[in-house]
Amino acid sequence: MPADRLFSEIQFVSAITEIAARNAIEIEISSDFDEFRDLRKQQNDRPPLSPIFDPAISDLGSRNAFWIKGSNSKGEVVHTQAMRLNDLTGCSLEDHLYQRRFAYVPPGVAVDADQSHFGAAPASQVITGDVCYHGELWLKGGNNGLRGGGMTAALPRLALALALLEWSPDYVFGLVHPLAACKGLAAREGYMHLAPGGIIWHPQDGKEAFEEWLVWMSREDIQHVMRFSPLGLYEKLERKSKKQQAFAERVAVAA
Repeated sequence: MPADRLFSEIQFVSAITEIAARNAIEIEISSDFDEFRDLRKQQNDRPPLSPIFDPAISDLGSRNAFWIKGSNSKGEVVHTQAMRLNDLTGCSLEDHLYQRRFAYVPPGVAVDADQSHFGAAPASQVITGDVCYHGELWLKGGNNGLRGGGMTAALPRLALALALLEWSPDYVFGLVHPLAACKGLAAREGYMHLAPGGIIWHPQDGKEAFEEWLVWMSREDIQHVMRFSPLGLYEKLERKSKKQQAFAERVAVAA
């Protein structure tokens, strides 16, 4: 990698750690997925751990996966996300999702994985090579939470940057709920491509099928995103969030 680009990408990561420090968030990065599973078991307000990141089901270690934890000044976990590298040489993402369909089943939902559909998004047939899956992305909501502001943009970009620096994958992809996608969450996180029908799940109880939309980035897309400092976007989103909060408070007082 050219030294100027490496320096720019290091600056990008440093800017995100600076943003976290402004919010008194300590960032930790690990490849110990036994520890991650134990942490997730303690989070009773979240769905169970995704099978793709469960070391009892998936082969995980420093060579192919890492996870990120953010803790506040009280030591409370307020953020997680994880990244896994898959070798899809000679295999499309559609084939991979089908072959490993039970590892991608939405936790806590009874679906018929064999009857579900994995290739509705055209990109599923194109994405191949070294491909990372980005999941377990969560930020604490409510009072003193991180949702809705600039951290929703800064922290996901950290995992994308680290994946690029560590593995230089051909693609990174994720799966997102349609309602979240329609609110612009994927774009906020840095993803440049979005398509309905990443996976169409069929519940076991015969209820209506539901989708997870596919989001993805090529290596070149991530490199492009990293040309732009996350600080500017973070500050714009923070200003917008504070204005919305102030407006909601005025409405509540008026009522």
